[in-house]
Amino acid sequence: MKYTCNETFERLQDYLDRELSEDETRLVDEHLSGCGVCAEEYEFEAMVLRHVQCRVREPLAPADLFSKIQASLAAESSAA
Repeated sequence: MKYTCNETFERLQDYLDRELSEDETRLVDEHLSGCGVCAEEYEFEAMVLRHVQCRVREPLAPADLFSKIQASLAAESSAA
């Protein structure tokens, strides 16, 4: 059995997330090694995923923000 482009495309996200069975992974690997169009789509999707993962790791707020919020909430509760 071999995957078509459509079958491969439908599994790309799970493939990138390593959520496919061993057999499905092998079939996607085989298809990607022989299909330039799908290989390009895979590379694009992998690049987007890497970019998102890098952005998620970066702090989005100052390190002391959480403690400032907690202090502010504590002050509000004790004033009420």
